Amino acid sequence: MYRIIISLFLIVTLIVCNSTKQSDNFRNKRIDLRTDTINVVKLTDTLQIWQSVCRGCADEFIPRFGISDSLNMIEVLRTETVDDNPPDVDGGSMSKFIVMMPRTTGTTTIKFYQFMGHINAAQDSSNYTLYQITVIK
Repeated sequence: MYRIIISLFLIVTLIVCNSTKQSDNFRNKRIDLRTDTINVVKLTDTLQIWQSVCRGCADEFIPRFGISDSLNMIEVLRTETVDDNPPDVDGGSMSKFIVMMPRTTGTTTIKFYQFMGHINAAQDSSNYTLYQITVIK
């Protein structure tokens, strides 16, 4: 009887430990790009840039993102929005993940833009972040 209870406890523990958030698992396997170094990635890697956006603000859904790639080596796949705040809480912030994929090997520099309106303004094009990426096989 004692063995049965311990066996059931172990089975339940293993199931609970393996059922962590699936959405976070695949997001953690991506390569986070950094501005302070040359990012060395593989051709098969998925890249991401993380941005924080004010939750509940007037401009919550306005930010748009784009990149300008010097050699057209990096392709933007999608932008994912993650809101970990409870629905009954006002304020806070949401995470935006810009998901990208390398097309070819080589070294490139991308400019990452954040546009704050429906129309691209001159001040938006002067605000960018540089990322240096080296893609290997």
